[in-house]
Amino acid sequence: MGHESNEMRGLRGMVLLLAALGVLTAAWTGWTGWRAGLFGGRGAGAGTAGAGRGAAVPFAGLTVAPGSWGVFRAEAAKAKQAAAGDAEREFRLAGTFLVLRRVGETPHEQCAIFDAAAKGPDGKARQVLATAGEELRPGLRVKRVERDLAVLEEADGDGPAREFTLRLGPAKAAGGADAAPAEGAADAAAVAAAAGTALETNRFGSRIAEWRWEFSRDAVMDYYREMMESPERVSELFVAMTPDRDERGKIAGYRLNPGGEDAFYRDVGLLPGDVVRRVNSFNMTSRKRAEYFIGEFVQGRLGTVVLDIEREGQPEKLIYFIR
Repeated sequence: MGHESNEMRGLRGMVLLLAALGVLTAAWTGWTGWRAGLFGGRGAGAGTAGAGRGAAVPFAGLTVAPGSWGVFRAEAAKAKQAAAGDAEREFRLAGTFLVLRRVGETPHEQCAIFDAAAKGPDGKARQVLATAGEELRPGLRVKRVERDLAVLEEADGDGPAREFTLRLGPAKAAGGADAAPAEGAADAAAVAAAAGTALETNRFGSRIAEWRWEFSRDAVMDYYREMMESPERVSELFVAMTPDRDERGKIAGYRLNPGGEDAFYRDVGLLPGDVVRRVNSFNMTSRKRAEYFIGEFVQGRLGTVVLDIEREGQPEKLIYFIR
């Protein structure tokens, strides 16, 4: 019985081998027929000539019709353009401001304020501040910032980086929504107020988002002139801000206390207990620095003001567009 079992196994092996050869033959016949239809018989003719001389060589004489690969190139280009469009919709330029470095130095470096289409981990709107050379995300770098535009540079694999420009003015917001017009700084307050969407208004202008205001330069300068005519009010303005010191005893900012020009601080969105750490990236470590900042504003060199504050232990940014 063992010898018969071996014979049966051998027979079954032969049957399987013949079946496999039949499948391969059918597949090759189908391939040559399909190739003849796709390439106008050129590949098939080459295969037939080869058969006359001997065994046909697979793919011998196969010629791709002109333009056949253009479909694939076009699709690749479309995918690349779609990715580029996504990058340009990922951020919107909301404003720019001059970075203050040292007292007495004329500021010249611009920092850009970007609204991100994607919200932060806390579900709130996200903004990113960056100067030339800094990244908004891996692969997307700020190349240049000017008063009314920012040039971004996106890595493109092994190819050259792709540049595109985001501008202030009539544009689409991040994600594709309509953005308000702007000139020099985002001019959203008038549009927001006209549409009934301003969160609040006061003598200086409007609050147009949770941490963002649009103020009139004329209104702010009117307040400044009032203060200059009343030295005691200037004193109250500064007295309300007391030094906040770090563990080494050095001034690391100024804490707002109740009393003295409360209405002004309320209108600019500051609350008792807030600690102002920086103004336009300028560390607030002395009254002299605060006076220098005010001088820069009065001279018209600051179209946007960004306060870095600490509120209840959490860092926040208050942004004021001056028009």
